[in-house]
Amino acid sequence: MVTGSSPGNEVRNLQDQFVELLKSLSETIDARDPHTRGHSRRVARIALAVARQMGWPSDRQHRLEIAALLHDVGKLGVEAFILAKPASLDEVEMAAVRYHPLLGVRILESVEQLADIIPFIRHHHERFDGRGYPDGLEGEDIPLEARILSVADAYEAITSNRPYRRARSAREALEEIRKGAGSQFDPRVVAAFEAACADGDLEPSDDDHSG
Repeated sequence: MVTGSSPGNEVRNLQDQFVELLKSLSETIDARDPHTRGHSRRVARIALAVARQMGWPSDRQHRLEIAALLHDVGKLGVEAFILAKPASLDEVEMAAVRYHPLLGVRILESVEQLADIIPFIRHHHERFDGRGYPDGLEGEDIPLEARILSVADAYEAITSNRPYRRARSAREALEEIRKGAGSQFDPRVVAAFEAACADGDLEPSDDDHSG
């Protein structure tokens, strides 16, 4: 009797291949600045740890992972010297960086399969108090996935070396995230993030250093 792959397995294989392709793309994005190598994968790992704490089903986690891998795709349109600048950015340079979520939307909007994750990419730099960008959304008006990406992105940035500062410890980064609860970050997401930290779910994986 000849056996073949079930339709369910074929779909899962295609999904796995798609995610691996997106991981490769995210590495290309991050590689424009040696200080951010592996950034998007690490953001994805942190975001998924938070989602697990919040009890999300696997399909929603899958969409969050894709959004995390692509959250900085708009930086492909930002000059490399700006991304790698070791000093403070001037107003023009800062405007270019702040445009990257909208540019990411423009890059991805023609891909029908990514339509449902585009709002998460657009809004991952919004703040819970409404002082973020690009749209100044506040509180629950910000997609929950974007609120999770905001925490994951900030934690990863704080614990990584950047041209303008050295990496800080995980404990220091956690304290910064706690301080931002209710202003920069959704308190509910911060609580789930703290739980993930306490469970040891943010330990580095081999993928963080591969590629």
